[in-house]
Amino acid sequence: MSGRYCWLVVIILVGVRLPTASAQDMSGAIEQVKESVLTIKSGERVGAGFIVSPDGHGLTSAHLVGDSSQVTAVLANDEELDAKVTKTDEALDLALLKLDLKNLPAVHFASSGELKQGARVAALGAPLGLKGSVTEGIVSALEREVKGKRYLQIDAALNEGNSGGPVIDEHGRVVGVATAVVKEAQNVGFAVPSDQAIAFLQDAGVLLSLPLGQQGPAAVKRPATGPAKPPAPPLVKQARPPWLLLVGIPFAVALAVSLLVSLLVTRRVRRRPAEPEVTLAPTSEDEDLSDVDITLH
Repeated sequence: MSGRYCWLVVIILVGVRLPTASAQDMSGAIEQVKESVLTIKSGERVGAGFIVSPDGHGLTSAHLVGDSSQVTAVLANDEELDAKVTKTDEALDLALLKLDLKNLPAVHFASSGELKQGARVAALGAPLGLKGSVTEGIVSALEREVKGKRYLQIDAALNEGNSGGPVIDEHGRVVGVATAVVKEAQNVGFAVPSDQAIAFLQDAGVLLSLPLGQQGPAAVKRPATGPAKPPAPPLVKQARPPWLLLVGIPFAVALAVSLLVSLLVTRRVRRRPAEPEVTLAPTSEDEDLSDVDITLH
């Protein structure tokens, strides 16, 4: 590359900071919900659950508790408590628990009906007994019907011990309850949609702490009585950059990019590789998942 191109590259890299898009990770959402996640022990089985109301109600999978009327719930701080199984629905694979504690950190829900395909999600639970584990993925399908049941399909890895754990969106709100995976497949998992879980909780008379999917209205501060406060000092306006700088920087960037592109094109046009042949994958028949072999985890 000649010297006249090099100095343009230096100007771009040193003198101009171009905005770059950085994907926001799920750490903030996980922080919001991780204190609400439970590890559930039912006989020899270990799974997950989560607190849905501050007065001690929890939610987990019906196949995890089985016929038990009481299970052991391990809080995020490792405290173990007895939890009563107060309601189950085998068709939905949901079970309601009651812990003898108050002021517990409860999750917030979001409607699964508002999800978009490809939305980012994370699953929290205790796969293989590893308490406090998190896997991340996307919504693969919004309404997947398998053996007459409708699921939220996700590609976040689910293993034995994830059953009953929350599936959250990027805002830390529960959009599903992990329940099953497809055998001999990689990251084809299913969750009970949050709309079904919400209806189950409402039928059980569980009072949630805040409106579903909301963070609660901010408190309105009333003006205090007494003498009026002096007006706030005027805001100092920041000096705007000169117009020449506003126009010059984008022009310099555009010029440098165009020069670099033209240089690369000139060097490669003489020896352009042949385009590879593209073979289309064979199409499948109409979807039929009635015989899909799923296993509860």
